[in-house]
Amino acid sequence: MQPSDAPGSPPVHLPGQLQHQGIKSTEGDIDTPESMAPVIVVPPGNRSVVAGSSEITLECIASARPVEELSVNWKRNGVRITSGLHSFGRRLTISNPTSADTGMYICEAMLSGSAFEPATAKAFLSIVEPPYFTAEPESRILVEVEETVDIMCQAMGVPLPTLQWYKDAVSISKLQNPRYKVLSSGGLRIQKLRPEDSGIFQCFASNEGGEIQTHTYLDVTNIAPAFTQRPVDTTVTDGMTAILRCEVSGAPKPAITWKRGSHILASGSVRISRFMLLESGGLQITPVFIQDAGNYTCYAANTEGSLNASATLTVWNRTTIVHPPEDRVVIKGTMATLRCGATHDPRISLRFVWKKDNTIITPSSSSRIVVEKDGSLLISQTWSGDIGDYTCEIISEGGNDSRMARLEVIELPHAPQNLLASLNSSHSHTVMLSWVRPFDGNSPVLYYIVELSENNSPWKVHLSNVGPEMTGVTVSGLTPARTYQFRVCAVNQVGKGQYSAETSRLMLPEEPPSAPPKNIVASGRTNQSIMVQWQPPPETEHNGVLHGYILRYRLAGLPGEYQQRNITSPEVNYCLVTDLIIWTQYEIQVAAYNGAGLGVFSRAVTEYTLQG
Repeated sequence: MQPSDAPGSPPVHLPGQLQHQGIKSTEGDIDTPESMAPVIVVPPGNRSVVAGSSEITLECIASARPVEELSVNWKRNGVRITSGLHSFGRRLTISNPTSADTGMYICEAMLSGSAFEPATAKAFLSIVEPPYFTAEPESRILVEVEETVDIMCQAMGVPLPTLQWYKDAVSISKLQNPRYKVLSSGGLRIQKLRPEDSGIFQCFASNEGGEIQTHTYLDVTNIAPAFTQRPVDTTVTDGMTAILRCEVSGAPKPAITWKRGSHILASGSVRISRFMLLESGGLQITPVFIQDAGNYTCYAANTEGSLNASATLTVWNRTTIVHPPEDRVVIKGTMATLRCGATHDPRISLRFVWKKDNTIITPSSSSRIVVEKDGSLLISQTWSGDIGDYTCEIISEGGNDSRMARLEVIELPHAPQNLLASLNSSHSHTVMLSWVRPFDGNSPVLYYIVELSENNSPWKVHLSNVGPEMTGVTVSGLTPARTYQFRVCAVNQVGKGQYSAETSRLMLPEEPPSAPPKNIVASGRTNQSIMVQWQPPPETEHNGVLHGYILRYRLAGLPGEYQQRNITSPEVNYCLVTDLIIWTQYEIQVAAYNGAGLGVFSRAVTEYTLQG
C-alpha cells in the first residue's frame, strides 16, 4: 500500500480538482502542488485515566503540502517517544498506564526539506490512583472514661484522598463535638472520653479514582481504682524535698486524697502550705521538717470503688559542718591542723574526704598526713609543697556538706644575693650597698638588717631597719682610712633569715684629722720660753695614720702671721717654744696631720712669758 492509500491519509486529488486546491497547470508542464506550512487540524486533548486501565490513546491530525513530506512526532516531558505510535504518528497509544506515564505530551508536525516551523500542540495526561489505606484502626478499641484516644486512619492515592469521619453513620462535622478533633495525619482524637462516646467510627477515603472505608468499635468503660504504684517507705533529710508515690488506674479517673492520721493534707480541693498533690497522685512535701516524720495514707476513689495504702516517712537531721577548717599559717617543719567538725543524725555514719586543690588526699600514701576520727586533718613536718586550698567534704545519708580553707607554710627568708659594696665618690665617709631581693619564705619581708666589720673587728649592726622595698642602701658614718666588710639579712614574720655572703674588704681613703688635739696646756718656763703640752685627737678622728703635729703661735690680741713649729713624730705631744719676748702674752694652737693633710687647729690658749 502506498502512503496515499493508508487509512486516515489525506485524499488523492483528481485533475479536475487542481485549481480548486490551488495547484497551477501550465501548458507543456506537469502540474505540481504549492508548499503549505504544517497545521494541526485536530489537536490532542487533556485526558485523565485510572491507573490499571487497559490503554489510553492520544490523537493528533495535521495537514501540510507536500503531504508526503509531512511527519508527526510525540514527546513527553521533553523526551521523544518511539513506541506506541500508529497511523504515521497521528495516534499515540499507552498500554496499562501508571503514575509514571503522567506528564505533558507534545505533538509536533514537521515538513521535511522546508523552512517552515513545526506545528505543535500539547495535552496533559493525568493518571488517577484509587485510594488505599496505609494505617487503619483495630476492629475494637477499649478505653477508660476520662482518657484520650487517637483512632488511626491514613490513606494514599493520586490525587491525595480526602478523609471523612462518621460516628454511627453521622458525619463528625455535623456532631460539632469540641472533644472530637481530626488530626493532621488523618486520625481522629477524642479527649476526656465519656460513656456516650461508645459506638462505630468510620473513616472514608475518596478521590477521582474511587472511595474506600474502614471502621472500628470504640468501647468506653468504667473501672474501679487499682494501684499501679503503691506508696513506699521513704527517708529524706531535714530541709530537702520528700515525694511519696501513689499512682492509681481507674475510670473515671480516681480522686486522690492524702492524710496523716485523720488530718487531710492534700486533695483536689484541699491545699496546705508545703504539701502538694502531684499530677501523678503522689504527695510532695517541700521543705521537710523533722516533725513531718510519720505515717501517710493515700486514698483513691471513683464511682466504681475506693482503696488506700500507707507508707512511713523518716526524716534525718541534716549533716552540717559546724566547725569548718580555718585559714592557717604555719612555720615550715611544724604541724598543721585543719578541723572539720559536724553535727549529724546519730542513726547515720559520716565519711570524711579531704581534697587539696581539688585533688583527693590519700592519707595512706603519706606518713605525714592523718585524718582523725573527728575529721581533723593533721599534716606534720610541713613544707612549701603543702601550701594550697584544702576542702573538707562530708558524705552521709543525711546530706553532704563541704568547707574550704587556705594553708600557708612560711619559713625564714633566704639570704639576699649578689651583695655589692662600692665607694661613694661624692661622700668619702659612705659606702653604697646593693643586693638582689631574696625569696621571702612565703611571708612578706618586714625589713633588712645591715651589719659591718671595721678593721676585722666583730660584726655589729649598723642599720637595723632598712625598708622591705629596698634593694640598696647608703651606709654612712664610716671612718676614713679604715677597712670595712658588710653583710645583709632579711627579717619576716618567722624571724631573721640567713646573712648574705660578706662583701670583699673595702678601705676608705685617708682624710685630714677631723678633730684637733685635746687638753692643751701651756706654761711659762723662762722669761723667753713657754712649754706647750697636749693629747692626740680621739682615735676615731685620726682619719688615717698620724704623722705629727703643727704648733703655731702669735702675740695675743694682735692680728698678724703665725709662727709655727713642726713636730714630726706622733708620739711627741709637747713642745718648748723659745726666743719669745719677755713679759708678753701669746696665743697658741696645735693641729695634727696625717698623709692626707693637716687637720683642724685647736682653740687658742694664752700664756705669759716669765718676768725678767
